[in-house]
This record gives sequence, structure tokens and C-alpha cells, in this order.
Amino acid sequence: MTDTTKRGGPGRGQGRKPKSASGEAMKTRQVRMTDQQWEDLKLVTADAMRAWVTKQARKLRGDSGGDA
Repeated sequence: MTDTTKRGGPGRGQGRKPKSASGEAMKTRQVRMTDQQWEDLKLVTADAMRAWVTKQARKLRGDSGGDA
């Protein structure tokens, strides 16, 4: 076998991409939390957290859009 004949190996960009309910692509973000805050966060579902954050952001921006 020669070096130019490669089989297998890592596949880049494969798999299902994360999308929101509206179809918009989502990105993974990092957040700093204490261990207790992290344990509290795990009690809440991700969908509920996203909805709450969106609602709070709309209040701060003054948007009158529907609930997320």
C-alpha cells in the first residue's frame, strides 16, 4: 500500500447540525458557574431555559414579539 491511498480516518463536518425550532442554526456557548449553580441548572430543561432567557431579553430590548 502506498501513502497516497488512505482509507477511513476522521470525517469533518458530519452529523446532524444543531438547529432551533425555527430552523436557525445554534452554537454551543460556554458559561461560568459554581458547582451549586450548575446543579441547579441541571434541574431545569434546556428548552425552558432558552425560553426564559429569550423572554427576559425581549423585556430588556422592549420587543413586543410573541413568547418563545
